[in-house]
Amino acid sequence: EVPRDAPEFGSGATATAGAAFGATELNDDGSAWAVHDTAELAGTSAIEDGSMYLDLEALRESMALAEKDRDHLGKEFYSLLFASDPDLRELFPAGMEAQRSRFVAALVRIVGSLDDRGTLVPYLKALGRDHRKFGVVSRHYGTLGNALILALSRVLGEQWTPRYEAAWTEAYDTVALIMVKGADEDAVIAPPWWDAEVVFHRRVLDDVAVIQVRPHTLYPYRPGQYCSLTMPRRPKMWRSYSMASAPRDDGLLEFHVRAVGGGWVSSALVWKTEPGDILRLGAPQGFDLANPRSERDLLCVAGGTGIAPVLAGLQELEHRQDGRRVHVFYAGRDRDRLYALPHLESIGVRYRRLTVVPVVSPAGPEDGSPDVMGNVVSSYGDWRRHSVYVAGPTNMVQTTLDRLREQGIPESHIVYDDYGIS
Repeated sequence: EVPRDAPEFGSGATATAGAAFGATELNDDGSAWAVHDTAELAGTSAIEDGSMYLDLEALRESMALAEKDRDHLGKEFYSLLFASDPDLRELFPAGMEAQRSRFVAALVRIVGSLDDRGTLVPYLKALGRDHRKFGVVSRHYGTLGNALILALSRVLGEQWTPRYEAAWTEAYDTVALIMVKGADEDAVIAPPWWDAEVVFHRRVLDDVAVIQVRPHTLYPYRPGQYCSLTMPRRPKMWRSYSMASAPRDDGLLEFHVRAVGGGWVSSALVWKTEPGDILRLGAPQGFDLANPRSERDLLCVAGGTGIAPVLAGLQELEHRQDGRRVHVFYAGRDRDRLYALPHLESIGVRYRRLTVVPVVSPAGPEDGSPDVMGNVVSSYGDWRRHSVYVAGPTNMVQTTLDRLREQGIPESHIVYDDYGIS
């Protein structure tokens, strides 16, 4: 998705468009993007049309204070939320520790973006749409807001002021309005979720599986996007995975899943899932890696299963024989871990504008020396005229971005997905 007023790509992470307040797990910054044009964004709220000036200083001051005790804030919020409406507890998984952490991370992101309407409005609309799969409806937003403001006041104690309360009340009302509008717009054109049957499951590595599913109804998405999914074995636990295939005539979707230690959903998907199982998919989110309106060449940097959305984008570009050049740097601890390399090379035979560079480091992109990838990529040339996409383990993503930013690549040319959580 492309934020309003941005060129082909929007800066920032896209990994999981879960719910700031919903029953899901977000990636570290809880970020999400969605496609909107200027006409669609105009006039939906005061933030959107610029007629309201929020007290950003008060919001950021109070958020900085509350953020010092993230765990306390998360516990207070959910305790107050469930006490005020016990039925809401049914929307959440049994374990709440990770959810609390991601709630606060998403809250920090929202406050940090309040003065950037082009980024914030699509993000909030995406959150509103995504909440539908949990059963969140408009009447819940009042309860959520009351719990949030009361939780902030308890965490800040004597530091909480009438100015802070007024600023948060005004900001939350505006944010909730945008989220509800996003949900209402989506309800006209899409179901709250899609059931999809597993038709193929194969472990390509000990801890990585390729899974193909067939949604029971049409599932519209673009290559490079991702969705959150859950399964009967792990009810109410939603995790986000990128589609590894471009849209197909037979409707099949492919996911690449790596089992992570302690990852309840990822482990079940890799080791316990089989054909015939039913998964539930949330709405597709994220940007269009093969955006036909873009003319910039592409630089894609991937580690582990971060190669999945790159494959989807390349399939689309190959299909239409797009004229852009694409460089793909693909990292693993040894060549055997580069499970998608034969697929990449096969695409390269047919799509001559593709260059693939395998990057092998004994420690691997997930563990030590994650800066190897960034150093290799930056040494290959000047990427300032490219659209840049980076996906993979947290350390690899961050160090690669650091090296690329040192080249002076504009933030508006960069998109990244943090696969630190699976």
